[in-house]
Amino acid sequence: MTIAFIIATAEERRLAPLTDVAPDVLLPIVDRPVMATTIEILARAGIKRILIALHEQSAPITAVFGSGRRWGVDIEYVSLNEAWADGGALRWAAPLIHETCLVIPGNAIIDVAIEAALDHHQRQGALLTAITHQPHPHQATPYAVVAADGQIGAVLETPTGADVVALTGAYIVEPALIEHIPLRSRCVIATDLLPRLIAGQTPVQNFTFSGYWNPLTTLTDYYAAQQVFLYSAYRALDPNLTDGPADTVRYPSLSGRKIAPGIWVGRNDSIHPSVRIAPPLYIGDNCWIGREAELGPGTVIGSGCMVDDEATVTASIVWSDTYVGQLVNLNQRIVYPGMIVDPDTGEQTAIVDAFLIGRVSAVTASVGRFASFLNRLAALLLLILLSPLFLLTGILAALGSGGRPLVGVARIGERIILPDGHMTLRPFTLWRWHTRHADGRYRWFGRWLETYELHRLPELLSVLRGDLQLVGVKPLTPNEAALLNEEWQQRRHDVPPGVTGLWYVQASSDDLDTVIIADVYYSATRSWRRDLDLLVRTPVAWLRRVTKAHQTVRSSLTPDLTLPPNR
Repeated sequence: MTIAFIIATAEERRLAPLTDVAPDVLLPIVDRPVMATTIEILARAGIKRILIALHEQSAPITAVFGSGRRWGVDIEYVSLNEAWADGGALRWAAPLIHETCLVIPGNAIIDVAIEAALDHHQRQGALLTAITHQPHPHQATPYAVVAADGQIGAVLETPTGADVVALTGAYIVEPALIEHIPLRSRCVIATDLLPRLIAGQTPVQNFTFSGYWNPLTTLTDYYAAQQVFLYSAYRALDPNLTDGPADTVRYPSLSGRKIAPGIWVGRNDSIHPSVRIAPPLYIGDNCWIGREAELGPGTVIGSGCMVDDEATVTASIVWSDTYVGQLVNLNQRIVYPGMIVDPDTGEQTAIVDAFLIGRVSAVTASVGRFASFLNRLAALLLLILLSPLFLLTGILAALGSGGRPLVGVARIGERIILPDGHMTLRPFTLWRWHTRHADGRYRWFGRWLETYELHRLPELLSVLRGDLQLVGVKPLTPNEAALLNEEWQQRRHDVPPGVTGLWYVQASSDDLDTVIIADVYYSATRSWRRDLDLLVRTPVAWLRRVTKAHQTVRSSLTPDLTLPPNR
């Protein structure tokens, strides 16, 4: 039985400025925390009990990984009072460790065959086995000399000689060895514990593996890891591909679904039909990609991102919740809200204009407030302009309804996120003139109001309330919304409902299937120019609809306008 002990103390900020934004173990590798890769490797090897050492920034780490249920493992957290490094953390957790323990850093990628390493450790009967790798050029990690008997003979700061290996920070440790570490003191296993064991003639075994190893000590390392994972998944589809880095990982699992060779997208994405994409490319959940944008190859777009019209993103890593502005060009960069980083030189460019590179929530909030203001202002102006007609139709509706001219009907709006994190469709009340009885029969003047669609005039009040926009998808009834089960149909829920829209201007009928197709297309191609065009075309569409309806009900208009006899 083996347990794992992951070091996630966030003591070192090696990847500034990235680690100024998120703990090192949460830095995204193709839109997943780097430590998730470690946990997945452990789970595949059959290690189900995992201890995680925490010190700084523990709250976001526990929030992301929780109990470990999603990986089929049990995670326990060990909180440290001080920065004791990996050895000190191991000593502090000693009361919880009663079997062979794999110590592994959570801020690195170590794609080792754990079963083979454990087998080697057990066959040698060692108290400690260091998991090592062939040195990488310019790698700032401790090194070790491997003696003829395969044991670690010395620890070095720089690689010298042919028998030198790099210490990866992963070790297989027996509980009896943990007592050699002083309690409540800082101890680095590589530079403190190993030299002490070697000096005391305690054997330290070596296991050198040839899989992918990236300590993530530099921005170049971090950028390279993204490319290795992305191209590994791409080459898994076609082993003959030679593009990208030579390194590969065994399990390049990406969370999105593959829509084309080398193209992965998440859930609830809105991608304009004119977007140009080239593999390999990953787009996370809930992303919006604008008109004529260009993405890939070697690009990772994190969840919740917006890439605006005609932007170009090539071989770049865009973190979650990042807005990439219109016409912005990114090539071989690491990007997060307000910052562009060159991984080769480390050059950092702070972007103060949120409409170039910013946070989606800030940009959309600003745009949303402005759009809401414009919608309400336009609705108010229309109400003033149409006030004589509004007053006349209101009087007719009041006469026909016994003094209650307005009626509220239940409608379903766009997709929203509740405070508990769950997503749902926003319900709201749509106001119209009262034209029918509960059994569907027309009230006085009701048929006439509906024929000319004048019963919809109070919808402008819903725009003033913020429940509706002037241009959007069609407001559906709850029953109609419940019929939309296909994923492509759900895309319409990304856009707020409107008084008019493509569904009104272009759809030849109110057939639900026709309306949904128009709504989905509108949600994928939406822009302020298109909204303005639809708004301008609405009067002509109204005239066409009214003419068609008038021809259908002409024979019944006169009886409808006649007052019923006194009762």
